[in-house]
Amino acid sequence: MVRPQFFIPIITVLRNAALGSLQYKLELALVKAQNVDITSFESDLDAFKTGFARNYDLASRRFGEAIAEIDKSIERLQKAKDALLGSERNLRLANDKAQDVTIKKLTRGNPTMAAKFAELGDGAGE
Repeated sequence: MVRPQFFIPIITVLRNAALGSLQYKLELALVKAQNVDITSFESDLDAFKTGFARNYDLASRRFGEAIAEIDKSIERLQKAKDALLGSERNLRLANDKAQDVTIKKLTRGNPTMAAKFAELGDGAGE
């Protein structure tokens, strides 16, 4: 039971307590929102790191494949270069042999051809 002269002060105390409680509720809601923000930030950061790691892995594999293909191309080009150099040596040897050919060498061991060239040589001198 409350005496009438204490009725207003009790209402004031209850009102002040309710306002304090409201302030605590607002602060609690703010803290909860910050926790949600931190949790959201952490999950976003984890998602970013996971995505970045996956993209890095894919790029790294592609990079390795490209390097391997370049190495294969270099090896094929080196084989082609060696083949061309071998062909050039063979052509040079063939050219040297062709430059070394003389009528005397062609007619050696072939008396018929030697006689024909001798006739041509005598006929050209007349």
